[in-house]
Amino acid sequence: MQKYNVYWTDDAIDDLTSIIEYIFKQNQTNAKAMYFAIKEQCRNLEQLPFRARVVPELETLGMMQYREIIYKRWRIIYTVESNKVYILLIIDSRQDIQDQLVQRILKENK
Repeated sequence: MQKYNVYWTDDAIDDLTSIIEYIFKQNQTNAKAMYFAIKEQCRNLEQLPFRARVVPELETLGMMQYREIIYKRWRIIYTVESNKVYILLIIDSRQDIQDQLVQRILKENK
């Protein structure tokens, strides 16, 4: 079985940091547990990165290279290139992904 290397983009690291900081304000124990749980979900991509679904909103646009893991209320979006998995972003599943992507594009263009 092929093993994949998992890499985190700066945006994904920022997302995880924001999530954990938000949870930490309410409950330190839950923040720690959530951090390790999300990291474990991503670490599991070392074995079977294609097991997760293609992001539906992007699939309708023909963008099949983006996949996601749903963990609790979080969508962990990533892509696979040869033997590398890139964690791109982690977003709240209650929010519209298109709005979140537009906000990120606008933020990067400032």
